[in-house]
Amino acid sequence: MVSAIRKIRKRLLEQNRFKRYIFYAIGEIFLVVIGILIALQINTWSKENQNLKLEKALLEDFKSDLIIQKELINEQIDYEIGMMAQIDSVRQFMRPNFKKATLPQKLHELTARRTFKANRATFNNMIASGSVNLISNASLQNTIIRYFQRLDYVESVVNNNNLFMVDSNFGEFASNNAMGFQIDKTGKFVDSIEFTNEQRYLLDMQLRYRNGASKSITAISEVLLGLTDELINTIDVELKQ
Repeated sequence: MVSAIRKIRKRLLEQNRFKRYIFYAIGEIFLVVIGILIALQINTWSKENQNLKLEKALLEDFKSDLIIQKELINEQIDYEIGMMAQIDSVRQFMRPNFKKATLPQKLHELTARRTFKANRATFNNMIASGSVNLISNASLQNTIIRYFQRLDYVESVVNNNNLFMVDSNFGEFASNNAMGFQIDKTGKFVDSIEFTNEQRYLLDMQLRYRNGASKSITAISEVLLGLTDELINTIDVELKQ
């Protein structure tokens, strides 16, 4: 085709048809421009198509991470509810004639706590690679960023509750023998120990404090669970478009 165009151009010049040559040259330039525009359009379309595939893969990864996060949140909630049930069972030991031998072990069990686990692998990779703009829906992009900010907040609250309310406060109470537990000659805790009113009050306050830690963690975890479900559903809708 290029050879044919050159022959036409040469013939026009040889025949001294300058005006026709000008029109022909303009037409030739026009065809070149059209060709370039078509090539750019094809390149743009190809890149957009690839970006769509990358966006879909990214959203699928987010969905997988969120499903795992949902399981972790449910496990956290179940653990804290179990702890609150244990706290309720310990309250019976404040009764005057209730056997006290197993109370030290139960208090020790209440010093345990569960570390909150945040699954942010895909989000961290997205931030590190700068691929956040692959998510074409600006509203969804902002929702994802806000979700992981909330996730960081929940992780911080849980860790602080564990550190200050469980480890530092209740843990010290349980280990310092503020309740005056006694061991007999065989190494067993004395059943018949009687608590003073002051000790019963101290135990009640500490159980309330320990319960407050699990209660607050449960509350913020339930909110996060709802946000996780919402984000999974939003991503599902985006993937179907």
